[in-house]
Amino acid sequence: MSGQWISIHSRGKDEKAKGGDILGPSIQYRIFCDFDGTIALNDVGDQLFIRFGDEAHWWQLVQQWRDKKIDGRQLWQQQSEITRITPHQMDEFAASQPIDPTFLEFVNFCRRHHYPIYILSDGMDAYITRILAAHNINGIEVRANHLHIDDSGRLTVSFPYYEQSCGQCANCKGSHIRRERQSHETAIYIGDGYSDLCAIDATDILFAKDKLARHCLRHHIPFEPYNSFNDVQHRLEHWLTA
Repeated sequence: MSGQWISIHSRGKDEKAKGGDILGPSIQYRIFCDFDGTIALNDVGDQLFIRFGDEAHWWQLVQQWRDKKIDGRQLWQQQSEITRITPHQMDEFAASQPIDPTFLEFVNFCRRHHYPIYILSDGMDAYITRILAAHNINGIEVRANHLHIDDSGRLTVSFPYYEQSCGQCANCKGSHIRRERQSHETAIYIGDGYSDLCAIDATDILFAKDKLARHCLRHHIPFEPYNSFNDVQHRLEHWLTA
């Protein structure tokens, strides 16, 4: 990564000044992970709506969302109206999606240490659950928007977490972190893009890459850089022995 990243230890010093450590062998961690571009190597939502919808319309909606002219619900609703994909096509599409090859070992590491792990996504459960199943990954709580696919290929999207959201995200990740974290724990968030911005202020330790890392660099936000879940695991192993 080019540029100067800011060590999370600068955030840790702030926490220590308030009377608490966020790192160390006695700390209990609670892990929150983005899905698209983080666990999945591709932005699956982008690929879905480009392949089965209208690509030009999709990118226009994405830009409007980034410019805050529409919210996350409007983004998904408007694109779902013109997208057609059958359940069988979704199965095949999901099975073709690669994930970070080190993610499963990271999940097993968290389970060995009794660290709760969640997948938080502003994308759709219909492809997330299928992709996880295709890679034999189970037992992780997924919090995402809900996509129903009928036999004709028509899509209906709903937003089970919007009422506790920030108003811009369809599924605000920051609200999940604040609600789930316990006072004695250190919250860790792992992400890569614009939909992760609300997680920044809610977490203690931020692992960032790609668009999220560039945002943090521009705004002088402390983060730990990573390329894969293997990098995240190595940092946690180091902190366990620090």
